Amino acid sequence: TSVASKQDGYEDFLAEIIADACVSIMPTKRTFNVDHVRTCKILGAGVLSTTSLQGMVFRRTVESDITSVRDTKIAVFSCPFDIGTTETKGTVLINNADELKNFSMDEEKLIENQVKALADAGITCVVSGGKVGDMMMHFANKFNIMVVRLMSKWDLRRLCRSISATALPNLTRAQRGRDRFLQYCAAGGGR
Repeated sequence: TSVASKQDGYEDFLAEIIADACVSIMPTKRTFNVDHVRTCKILGAGVLSTTSLQGMVFRRTVESDITSVRDTKIAVFSCPFDIGTTETKGTVLINNADELKNFSMDEEKLIENQVKALADAGITCVVSGGKVGDMMMHFANKFNIMVVRLMSKWDLRRLCRSISATALPNLTRAQRGRDRFLQYCAAGGGR
């Protein structure tokens, strides 16, 4: 078999796990999609440590302080989870300390309102396809929103397909996916 040629001596052990994984995701009326069974190598683990998990595994840490949520509503964005920037450079002329203070306060209030709008919509997890800004992270932690960053567009697409969500290109409105449980765990040298 193809397993025996890659992992000589482990084929009986791995064949059972592979069969269980394939049967668990086998659709009743559609064709089998091999992309639904994925492997994730864990640093420091051996072949005999192999297990099958229901759900998705990403080799990244959670960005926020919140590391697990139950019965969550997930907002998926293909853009950075950060304040929007303009395409061109702009110059702001600030004449005194009060103008500087007001400028910073307005920017902070805008970010807080964006994150609060997500929290008011019932969002408890945000998945971003780009960088996560420090100010956005601060308010996500304040409103108990878990933030996950996926740098691979393919992982983002797989996640959207599994939770029936659409990755939105900007932070204006959130289309929500649903999941029962999200959790961060560290295993071996990876996550």
